[in-house]
Amino acid sequence: MHAVKNDRLTKTNLDSESRVNNREKEKCENLEVKFNIHTNSSDVLLKWFDNRLDTTKNEVLEQAGTKIMAAIVEDTIEGLDVTTFSDEMKKFRSNDFSKSDPYGLELAWLQRDKTSLLLNKVKKYSFDERIIDKIKLYFPTYGILAVTCNVYFVLTGWEYGDAMVCKITEVGNCYSITEQGEPIIIINLSIITKLYGKDNNKLINEVISNLMLHELFHLVFDEYKKMSSYWECNRSTTKIGQLVELIQNEGIAHYLSNNQNKSLNENYNGTNDLKNYEREAFKQLEIAVKQLFDGSLGDKEKENVLMNADCGKYWNKFGAISGKFMAYHIEKRFGAQAIQESLLKGPYRFIELYKKVQAENEILPKLPAGVLKLLVDEH
Repeated sequence: MHAVKNDRLTKTNLDSESRVNNREKEKCENLEVKFNIHTNSSDVLLKWFDNRLDTTKNEVLEQAGTKIMAAIVEDTIEGLDVTTFSDEMKKFRSNDFSKSDPYGLELAWLQRDKTSLLLNKVKKYSFDERIIDKIKLYFPTYGILAVTCNVYFVLTGWEYGDAMVCKITEVGNCYSITEQGEPIIIINLSIITKLYGKDNNKLINEVISNLMLHELFHLVFDEYKKMSSYWECNRSTTKIGQLVELIQNEGIAHYLSNNQNKSLNENYNGTNDLKNYEREAFKQLEIAVKQLFDGSLGDKEKENVLMNADCGKYWNKFGAISGKFMAYHIEKRFGAQAIQESLLKGPYRFIELYKKVQAENEILPKLPAGVLKLLVDEH
């Protein structure tokens, strides 16, 4: 990785950087985001639940949202014996569920009445106005950064995939998950209605909007990297470097989506619950860093470490959760311009900013020694 030297954040430097970043925020008004909302796969699946006709089943399988959903499931649990979505539909009976439910078809059936009502609200909702302005504050851009965001609302999918960004490639009317494909957002309404309550107004105004804000951050950040001289030259190929990038990327995304309802600002000092989650995430992060530096571990084991950093139950995602709290403390101390600056200068700037906050408040969890060493090496 190419090293980029960063000044310490003295008060003079911070004031100077704040002025620079204020200009960057003005440029961020040139961020343009267009949402294309796709709901057809959900509409047709609900229709199939009602009539079970083969013609409707075929219509379900022809939908882009269905194909993308199935490709994500098959890619995510690759190596396991997973039937096709078409075969799952063949086996499906309302009173005879399969023991395994890799595509969440059983869940979609059970939640169908709730998701149908929520889907109607999704179709009438204006996501553009409510989400885009919230993200502009954090992005330094040059010229116009224009992003078209295709969002697929589905009723089936990976069990932990309430919302995610992935890159897809379409070849011959088939979709695959690829590194260099088109970034899209996919949202599973069945998981949302199961996990987040019955109030559809709250589900769409808070839960779905925040999930889309989270995923939109990833999508815009990915597009920003393509026009950034820093990111063009400094992407990490090492496992530990990938973990540091994940901490910044997922941490900020989790922070933005969580902080929109002010839960961190209002609750962080109210009880010990959030601080306990924070301490546990940093403990797991320290273990993970040691594992990634362990020469006796193979690439597959280290890949699992990286996967666990941002997969599974919410509070178990130690990379994302530790990064979320870092972002919270950074913005609380230095303002949103510091988050923006970390996107401009890279993940080690993000780590350095948290290191400074932690040095001023030693009650906060310390960064793992291995990460601190990387920070020194960067300088």
